[in-house]
Amino acid sequence: MSTIKLKRSAVAGKIPTTSNLELGEIALNTHDGKLYIKKDVSGTESIVSFLGFPITESNVYLDTGTGDGTTATFTMSYVPVAEQNIFVYLNGVLQHTSEYSYSSNILTFSTAPANGDDIEVRILAQEVASVTLRDYKSFVYTFTTSTDTFTGADDNGAILAYDANKVEVFANGIRLVDGSDFTATNGTSVVLADALASGHVEIVSLARAAFVDYEALSPSSVAFTTTTADQVADSFPFATYRTAKYLVQMSTASAYHSSEVLLIHDGTTVYMTEFATIFSGLSLGTINADITGPNVRLLVTPANANTTVKTQRLTVTV
Repeated sequence: MSTIKLKRSAVAGKIPTTSNLELGEIALNTHDGKLYIKKDVSGTESIVSFLGFPITESNVYLDTGTGDGTTATFTMSYVPVAEQNIFVYLNGVLQHTSEYSYSSNILTFSTAPANGDDIEVRILAQEVASVTLRDYKSFVYTFTTSTDTFTGADDNGAILAYDANKVEVFANGIRLVDGSDFTATNGTSVVLADALASGHVEIVSLARAAFVDYEALSPSSVAFTTTTADQVADSFPFATYRTAKYLVQMSTASAYHSSEVLLIHDGTTVYMTEFATIFSGLSLGTINADITGPNVRLLVTPANANTTVKTQRLTVTV
């Protein structure tokens, strides 16, 4: 039965050589997220790398309705990221993008669907996550004088690191109880409730895998066709996020306008500041924000019709 061996390095850019690996061995660079193996083709050895990529999950949001002959606007359950992410059907027939427009989560038909028309809107949303890993690792400290705190390099020179609530501690082979016999909260040190005169302490950092939330980093694109005041360029739930920073880009024809916006809210009122504004000719619009229903809304008043507003939002949770 063959055995797979793992070698590790946390040094950015470090790549094993053919002399570092045996055939069948795997090397892992924990900084770069790369795996390396050695291959042998007719006696010629080389190193092959494998790079991990973020996990992307696609979800489809479905909204349905029935036309009444007069209503042209419909509220969607999700804000499309871009025009290519929305598909509108009338009576099962896919509609051309010229037959409708959208602003935030409001869909507007050029002509109101006839009475009894079956309306179906499908929105493709991509949710991206990155996997964070920590290896299972053991740190051993040998001491001959009274000691209650263990940190830094262990007997093998490894620097203590762990995740809170993901650590086990053994004193001379006896497992200690977290909170009663020791505290480990800062990720770099362990403090015993009672100092030990001498012996060995083993600190075990347990392995973990976690998904990083990328919903907090969100792009949007909206095409405005009028100069109506305070049109919705983006929105987010105020119960989830407290602070947001936007990079806003407006464009119409060959004119461009860019600005940064920082805002915060108290659940009722939005407080914002705009800065770093630059444009190629004249200003293409003004920016505002408010709270309506469950959402904080970024609002734009275009100076010209047919203005495209693109935003990149970075948010901080409540």
